[in-house]
Amino acid sequence: MSGNDFEAKVRGRIIKFPAVDGLMEIEVRAIIGEVEEKIAKIEEKLKIPDTSKLAILAAYDFAVELYNLKQKSETNQEADSKKIDDIVSRLEKSMEEKK
Repeated sequence: MSGNDFEAKVRGRIIKFPAVDGLMEIEVRAIIGEVEEKIAKIEEKLKIPDTSKLAILAAYDFAVELYNLKQKSETNQEADSKKIDDIVSRLEKSMEEKK
C-alpha cells in the first residue's frame, strides 16, 4: 500500500483503496459511501444476499447514471454550439448590414 492509499470498511469487509489523482481522501470516502448506499438500496429492493451480484448491480447502476450524464452533457454541448453559431451568424449579418 503506498502512502496515499487507505483502508475503508465496505459491507463489513476492510478493503484497501488506491489513491485517486485529483481527489482528496474525504472525497474518495464519500464515493465509497455512495457505493455502500447503492448496494444497500439494491439489496433491500431485490433481496439478494450475494455480495458479488450486488456489487455488479451497483456498478451497472452507476454506469447507467454515468452514461445518462454523458448523453446529457453531449446534448447540452450541441445546443450550446448551435446557440453560439446562431449568435455569430447574427453578428456577421449585422456587421455586413453596417457596411
